Amino acid sequence: MGSYLSLPALAVAAILQASLTPRFSILGGRPDLVFLLVLAWALNAPLEQGVVWAFVGGILLDLMSAAPLGTSVIGMVIIVFALDVFRQQVYRVGLLTIMWTVLAGTLFQQTTVMVLLLLAGFKVPILDNVGYVVLPSVFYNFVLIFPVYFFMRRLQKRVIGRERFFS
Repeated sequence: MGSYLSLPALAVAAILQASLTPRFSILGGRPDLVFLLVLAWALNAPLEQGVVWAFVGGILLDLMSAAPLGTSVIGMVIIVFALDVFRQQVYRVGLLTIMWTVLAGTLFQQTTVMVLLLLAGFKVPILDNVGYVVLPSVFYNFVLIFPVYFFMRRLQKRVIGRERFFS
């Protein structure tokens, strides 16, 4: 059931990210709402659901941008797989895990997209991109991960409760 929620939730996030978040960008960059939803869901979901969320979210992001289709998917799917390996090593997801994951994940996702755009022939001024896009995005994502995570965690608990009820 959790995979079915991915399309509407991520579609709304992608639309908001493409249309609304650039208006609130004070420092440059912007929060990556789709990435935050994918990360928040994958922190407590089975690997399969995390991969579905990463794939759907990445495709929706790329449809809303000039980036080649699949650019955003690659980094998010790799992050979900790495997160699954890490999650198997810890007892539970705590605040430190959330903070570490959003910081490392944002840096990895932004770097992956930048490298893929360079390989696709786009001109990406690396230093300007790091200072104006990557670092502010890390800040925004760090601030927003907590409300997003707690909202998604409540949603997951309701979905799991319904799955047990209907099974």
